[in-house]
Amino acid sequence: MEFLTGYRAELLELVSLVLGWRWGAGGTPPKPGALRRLPPDPGPWVLHALPNARLGVALPAGGARRGGGPSGDPRGPLCGDTALTLPDLRRTLTFISLEEEEEEEEDGGGRGRPGQVLVVTRVLLLTDARGAPLGFDFELGSPRAPPTPPPARRALALLCRAMGCPMAGGPPRRPRQLAVGDAGLHTALQPAATRLGVTLVGTHLRGWGPPPTLGTPALRSRLCHACGGLARTPLPCPQCRAVLYCSEGCRAAEALGVHRGWCRQLGGFMGRSAALAQLPFTFTAEVTSETFDKEQFLGARGLTRGGWAHLSMLVRAPDYGVGLGGDCHPPGTPHGSWQQYYAWRGLPLSSPLAALLSYPLSLYYIVTSLVPQHFPELNILRKRSLRVQVEESGRELQLVGLFWELSVLLPHVSLELLFLGGSVPPPMDGRRFLLHHTEVQELLPGTPPKAGGPRGVQVAFSTRPGPRPDLVIGFNPGFALKESWLSALPRLQAQRVPAYFAEGGEYGCAVARAAVGAATGGGTGPPLLNPFRCPFRQPGLDNALPWYANAFIFQLLYKGGAGGARVPPAAAAPPRSPPASPPRERRRDKRPPRRRR
Repeated sequence: MEFLTGYRAELLELVSLVLGWRWGAGGTPPKPGALRRLPPDPGPWVLHALPNARLGVALPAGGARRGGGPSGDPRGPLCGDTALTLPDLRRTLTFISLEEEEEEEEDGGGRGRPGQVLVVTRVLLLTDARGAPLGFDFELGSPRAPPTPPPARRALALLCRAMGCPMAGGPPRRPRQLAVGDAGLHTALQPAATRLGVTLVGTHLRGWGPPPTLGTPALRSRLCHACGGLARTPLPCPQCRAVLYCSEGCRAAEALGVHRGWCRQLGGFMGRSAALAQLPFTFTAEVTSETFDKEQFLGARGLTRGGWAHLSMLVRAPDYGVGLGGDCHPPGTPHGSWQQYYAWRGLPLSSPLAALLSYPLSLYYIVTSLVPQHFPELNILRKRSLRVQVEESGRELQLVGLFWELSVLLPHVSLELLFLGGSVPPPMDGRRFLLHHTEVQELLPGTPPKAGGPRGVQVAFSTRPGPRPDLVIGFNPGFALKESWLSALPRLQAQRVPAYFAEGGEYGCAVARAAVGAATGGGTGPPLLNPFRCPFRQPGLDNALPWYANAFIFQLLYKGGAGGARVPPAAAAPPRSPPASPPRERRRDKRPPRRRR
């Protein structure tokens, strides 16, 4: 039983919704004669004709026509009603710059791209007065095709389909007024709009754009946990309310299947929503809502560069730009909450820096609070040097510069972090760096840091395990989805190093307990609420569970015990399938009582 969640799917959800609506998944619109009798929408509609001369789409050779799209359509799986995933998008198409392609051909260095290159020559977008998309269409052409005026027939078909099946939801309706963003299209649509009972605005619209409040949650489509298809009106499980389905048939089928063994436990996980949302920030109510729009939140605050780029699908930037100063006295006692850390750092509770600092602060919390509690014999707070291995590094690789904050929090410790895993870029494999407040210094092999230099944190990158570390940490491992984690468990069992993992939800902790037990015969400690969890709630695609990055921390318990950590008898694996009927009690042999002599 697996769940889907994460911000990176938001763009794919929008693609699935738009293309699914465009190729028939939005339902059948009324006949043209019935469109004029539809109830009028009080606000005006806007039809945009957006040209494109810079972005192209490269389709792979040979495999472009495989998938669930219409017959002969080169877009293949992009055209079906099956939910997209990021690997599907990567295998299906590649976005290219037409300007760079032309420069390479002019210079004679173009090697010829295999497959087919298409250009979205024009996008037709129909919105209401608030900017909510009601319909979408586009024209495909070749890179060298001359521009053509927008066809009125395509625009009229888009208008009729949007009136009968609005993409943003709601009942069928027609606009009283329609503003058109192209002068030629405005003139061509005039007779047809009159027959539909739609009045065109006197002049075509100029300079209009969607309002800044337009975001993906209004369009976010959920997935069915049973069949994986789009659930336009999701039906939750009536008992746990955690799992979503597209129909009564899928819900009834799962009620008798795997879900039956999880239902009560998932209901308990749903009960932790209030505890996870207890954060001291002024923006807590917004970022912990089920409809939280991360892109709108970041854009409204101008957080569009630096480390924030790695939390957004819409921006990219080379630096980190988090604005933390280096002059701060070491904390007297270890911090145990965001509120304590913010007060010590002099940050206002309106600052969303906690979303970035969750990774280094979670490591800090493990070192200063959990390891002393679980492994007192290590006396880790008195160590002068500490080697930490970050297993199967993921998003924390993109935020590695933020781990410099540990040199301010733990100034007495010479800290070395090894980021390990297959996600390490090949150019970084085997390299070491020293992170300072204002610079990054590369350490050549065999070269120690300069004595007396500014304090910092050593970071190394490798695809292969190094020397035995003092501590192992993993962020959001997802044992159920990543084979690399399962292959790492026997190595950790052999090393018997204290190991902690931060998961995004209690369901992940339960799955990890079962995976560890199956792989090594060990187990995991009880999941502990991480006070330094990321405050941004992650959307569940086929579920309504509360997900937050680094929300819970659990300890790895080795088979046979290690350093005082023994597998408790109660650490049993959760059911992965419907529980079998209880075994029958053994019948006692009924023997006649012995006679006394």
